[in-house]
Amino acid sequence: MTVKGADEFRRAMQLKTMTVPAKVKALIMETTASTQQQAMRLEPVKTGFLRRSNKTEIKESPLWITGTVYANAYNKDFNYGYAQENGTRYIKPKLFMYQAYNAHKEIYKAKLKAVLMNG
Repeated sequence: MTVKGADEFRRAMQLKTMTVPAKVKALIMETTASTQQQAMRLEPVKTGFLRRSNKTEIKESPLWITGTVYANAYNKDFNYGYAQENGTRYIKPKLFMYQAYNAHKEIYKAKLKAVLMNG
């Protein structure tokens, strides 16, 4: 019994396993950076302390990669970024991280699907 195209299939799968992880990593890094920029544009600014505290973090292992955007602007034990995002009993929430996340969520999903389907 012979299978026509088995060698071509094997080569295509090897190529995908070599190129797709790099493309996914690049996509996660790009999306993390653009989400950070969007969050910085939406952050409430008085002194710029919160905007300067906005950071990204990329963590990876052989099996996974994550991109995180956070704005932890601490004043002693008080997290100003958290208070601005979620509000306190004195101020309403600004939701700058939530809005930035939602603005990029569907775009990221569509791009990731294209990378995984097309290699």
